[in-house]
Amino acid sequence: MILFAFLVAANCLIPPVHGAVAYPYVEPSCEFCAGHRTIDFEQTVGREVIAPVAGHITFAGMVVGQQFVTIDPDPKSGFSPEVLVTIGGLIRDPQVMSGQVVQAGQRLGTSDGLIHLSMRYIIEGKPARYVDPTSFLARRRSRVRLIPNSQTGGRPTQSRLSCAASFGR
Repeated sequence: MILFAFLVAANCLIPPVHGAVAYPYVEPSCEFCAGHRTIDFEQTVGREVIAPVAGHITFAGMVVGQQFVTIDPDPKSGFSPEVLVTIGGLIRDPQVMSGQVVQAGQRLGTSDGLIHLSMRYIIEGKPARYVDPTSFLARRRSRVRLIPNSQTGGRPTQSRLSCAASFGR
């Protein structure tokens, strides 16, 4: 899992689990209004959950009965210093602790069901501003290749991970 993490463009997050988005991000109509400030992935209990980005763990613990891990992304990842990425709904590996350095793709624990992924900007003196992490999620893109008429000898299609945010969207 860690190997493909290095092939992701800057400003991209690796999805913390393999699976479909069960509940998308819903932008609140005002700063303190109701909304859904995470992307939720439906996942089988016990499946591996990985770090979506390299950085320092600033929090690893329980919040309202659920385990969460918050990562301050490494400056080389392309995210601004004010960004924090949080993964919730996991059974945290006991070796994952605050202050620890993690690599993108490193195991954080296992799924406890629904996995939550959020991104927020923290600026001192202001409330946290959540942003939709959807455009930062890496997706596998393949390069189209023509197959020779003989149907033999073609090169295999290469794919790489990229995200819309890395294209300046």
